[in-house]
Amino acid sequence: MNTNKSHTGLGLFITLITPFMIMTAQEKNLPFPVSEGGMPMNEVVVNRHSDREFDPAREIDDATLGQLLWITAGINRPDAQPSKFGAPINRSNPTARNWQEIRVFVFGKDGVWEYMPSSHSLKLVAEGDQRALVAGTKEFSQDFVIDAPYSVVFVADMTEMPESEHAKAMALVDAGIACENLNLACAANGVATVPRATMDSAGISKLLGLTPLQIPVMNNPIGYIRSSYK
Repeated sequence: MNTNKSHTGLGLFITLITPFMIMTAQEKNLPFPVSEGGMPMNEVVVNRHSDREFDPAREIDDATLGQLLWITAGINRPDAQPSKFGAPINRSNPTARNWQEIRVFVFGKDGVWEYMPSSHSLKLVAEGDQRALVAGTKEFSQDFVIDAPYSVVFVADMTEMPESEHAKAMALVDAGIACENLNLACAANGVATVPRATMDSAGISKLLGLTPLQIPVMNNPIGYIRSSYK
């Protein structure tokens, strides 16, 4: 293992986020992600499956949550050269032409937070428990979602993208890529999840102040499996 390279990369990551270390009550840092070790990829794929029974009494700590979000859409190459098509920060989730249009929101019992990859932090965007919006609508809802301590919602923000059906299709694909990152991250960290499209998209858009070009695409409740569930 090239420890010098590893330490250099970590140093660059810390340098990158240092300007953001002073947080207000509206934003909180997550613990630094772990970039080495972990479950081998073959085992991750074997262990990946969907769960729909969550233990409401078991919380996810900030270190685990931060690790999941970093694998999902965090900065994994702070020292890499920027793409000529997109932003200079390189993310763990590839996107068409490096548009980096996928935004990640975390719905919990104490509020809704947006994951900020550049600072590896959570920014409060709405107060209160809004997880029912992720569970579904009055016409159809899956209440097991509310048992999970968090739900992660993927929003395709096409504000800076070309207005074309192809661009929209690629944004939807990009949301699926980030979602699969989260599914694999959960399998690797012993966290239960299931990818979903059901949610109150209109209600979520209103809550978050989204425009018609900012589309909630998918969501994943995340938590620990109920011990009696097999």
